[in-house]
Amino acid sequence: MPPFSALPARFSSLTCALRLSSLGIVVLCASCQSFDYPRQASVEHTPRLVAGLKHSPDMPTPSFPVAYDGSDIWGRLGQGFSLVDDNGINQRIARQRDWLLANPRFLRNASQRAGPYLHYIAESLDQRRMPAELALLPIVESAYNPKANSIRDAAGLWQFMAATGRDFNLRQTAWYDGRRDVVASSKAAMDYLTRLHDQFNGDWLLAMAAYNAGEGTVARAIEANQRRGLPGDYWHLDLPRETQDYVPRLLALSLLVREPEVYGVQLSPVANAPYFTAIELARPVDLGRLAASAGIDEAVLLGLNPAFLRKKTVDGPNHLLVPREQARQLSASLAKMMSEASDTPTEALAVSATPMSPSVRLLP
Repeated sequence: MPPFSALPARFSSLTCALRLSSLGIVVLCASCQSFDYPRQASVEHTPRLVAGLKHSPDMPTPSFPVAYDGSDIWGRLGQGFSLVDDNGINQRIARQRDWLLANPRFLRNASQRAGPYLHYIAESLDQRRMPAELALLPIVESAYNPKANSIRDAAGLWQFMAATGRDFNLRQTAWYDGRRDVVASSKAAMDYLTRLHDQFNGDWLLAMAAYNAGEGTVARAIEANQRRGLPGDYWHLDLPRETQDYVPRLLALSLLVREPEVYGVQLSPVANAPYFTAIELARPVDLGRLAASAGIDEAVLLGLNPAFLRKKTVDGPNHLLVPREQARQLSASLAKMMSEASDTPTEALAVSATPMSPSVRLLP
């Protein structure tokens, strides 16, 4: 997770009635696919990284990936993985791989949770020309649960601490926590990782280590090695135990995602298609009431908008993420709610529900 300390400062009305426009936010899944969202909105601790497990020398080694047929996002991501090829499978990666293989439920559940968000994150990484493996980082951080809180009070898919989140303009109030906003926190995480990549001379492994431990911790470890005449790459640094396991865990995940058949793992299928879009709001809306009015599962709406802590769109962005297939249905319900109680301040007006091209960048 992005660290709390040792981080320098960084990165510092009603609209016309029922106008339809779109926000250009996309993620996951074809129209026939559905996802089970967690019903509990409270606390879920992130999985603990492990070390010291016995390496199984007879485990399969990667071969050339099966040709991707374009249908599943996991296959698309796997085709772009190259970090593990650049490093080889050392003992630290093998230990994490062995743990993942011994705990298949963890990866199966995390891949299912990733469903609504993964396509958007993959698209965002592609647009920024960042490594596809970074789409797996929320598995390491939060098991792809946007409502996850760690024992150190990091929150969201990308596990931002409060202070670090504020550094990256993730607003936090009693009503809204931007660290749990799928779009805002993903942008912040990619901004942070890009900054770290530049700071550590284009080394993505050092960037990921610094994302976990802080750039000060990694920089001091490099300087200590240089004084002793030792290499300054990630594998030779004396880092905290969690950080020593953090990067190998992600690289081990990339092996299993790239070749699930070889390793005998099951990933929950996720279509290589956008799952959500956004509808603009001119006023706050009660998410539970909107879901009931539209006849959709409240958990679906809350699962895409976990940053609204009290189920009302207060203090956050003036838009709502919704499944693409239900965008017009939800817009019609918003219109009906406004016409029935136009003077109620907690009602909302839909300005847009038309999906936009993923190339349009809506949010700063």
